[in-house]
Amino acid sequence: MKKKLRYMVVDDDATNNMICDFTIKRFDKDADKKIFAVPEKALAFIKEDFGKNSEAVHTVLFLDINMPTMSGWEFLDVFTKFEESLKEQFTIYMLSSSIEDFKKEAEIYTCIQGFLSKPLKTINLEDVKKELQEAQVC
Repeated sequence: MKKKLRYMVVDDDATNNMICDFTIKRFDKDADKKIFAVPEKALAFIKEDFGKNSEAVHTVLFLDINMPTMSGWEFLDVFTKFEESLKEQFTIYMLSSSIEDFKKEAEIYTCIQGFLSKPLKTINLEDVKKELQEAQVC
């Protein structure tokens, strides 16, 4: 039996969120998706929903780097303080429209699985699923 996956997008850009929603739907029409424009709301949801939910659902989190109220890095600063059992339910990919090299940040935030350029594409989701299958997450 295949394990269920949940997709979560945290990005302040409404257009990018719409593209992510469409791309995820196209890739997996039955996908469980949570899309947040406010990073603080996403963190509250993670703490509440995942902290109290006894049925662990692995989540692929697509996190924008540059947001006005809280950067993706600041989001990760909070996220990394969560309980280990909670953090283990996530595979995190950073989304960016920048061509910057984030090697330094990748060394600091070891919870990051990879960096993806915006907009999210179906090929990215195929690669993510393949990586998760190889890691036997899904």
